[in-house]
Amino acid sequence: MLDLVSLSRAWVVGGKTSNMDAGLLRNLVEANMTQEDDTNHEKLTDELLSNTFAFLMAGHETSAHSLSFAVAFLALYPEVQQKIYEEATRIWPDGCPTTASVSSYKEHMPKLEYTLATFQETIRMFPAAPRLTKIVHMDTTLTVHRFTTQGTGEIEAITPFTVPVRAGSLILLDTMAVHMNPIYWGHDAEEFNPERFLDTETYRWPRDAFFAFSSGPRSCIGQRFALTESVCTLTSLVRRYEISVPEHLTGKPFEEQKRILLKWRPRTTPTPLNCMVRLRRRAVN
Repeated sequence: MLDLVSLSRAWVVGGKTSNMDAGLLRNLVEANMTQEDDTNHEKLTDELLSNTFAFLMAGHETSAHSLSFAVAFLALYPEVQQKIYEEATRIWPDGCPTTASVSSYKEHMPKLEYTLATFQETIRMFPAAPRLTKIVHMDTTLTVHRFTTQGTGEIEAITPFTVPVRAGSLILLDTMAVHMNPIYWGHDAEEFNPERFLDTETYRWPRDAFFAFSSGPRSCIGQRFALTESVCTLTSLVRRYEISVPEHLTGKPFEEQKRILLKWRPRTTPTPLNCMVRLRRRAVN
């Protein structure tokens, strides 16, 4: 980050900002430099580094890891990949938009419904923030549920009970547990199924049980940006390439393929370890 900031400062001072692809970093550096003087230089530099870290971490590492898992899922589930391809070709029959052919967000984003559902299902299973903490500001009582499951996985005997919570308490929300709760997501909650994020006349997916971007007034400020860039990335990738499992996994049982490709490590965000796939360019329409 220090190297990035130093380089950006040099380019700004040298009048080379037109050469910078990182517009957000350029704007941060320029705003920082206009406020600097001998008394607050160190403070503003710390603030600039903090903002740079936040954007790199929250704005890029999270989406990058989520996209890695999504691409692995597409290799494992070719029928899902095919639906995304068909959705993309309906919108862009002549190929994906380029820098010379602008695509309309308002016109096209709502039509990428299945691609969005695929990405949401990915971050349901691998949320960037596996746990969230909240401070309780006033005494309250939470209604929660316990349940049992049958051998088939179907839930039964859902019993509500209350838990008193005092002001000042620290609440730890287990995002992964909520995302795998069969009360909200069905007995197949541990299976990858983008259709669970598609509303129908008789079904509405449970918004209150989806915490990939937290929830409420303090939810992630970058949610729409992350969803838009991720959906566009997946759509463009599938529109151009067929995605399949790597050659060394071909012929292995599906569960073994899934176990290997989706292996991850708990770091700041769930970090994929083996998201390797093969890409084959599709024939030009």
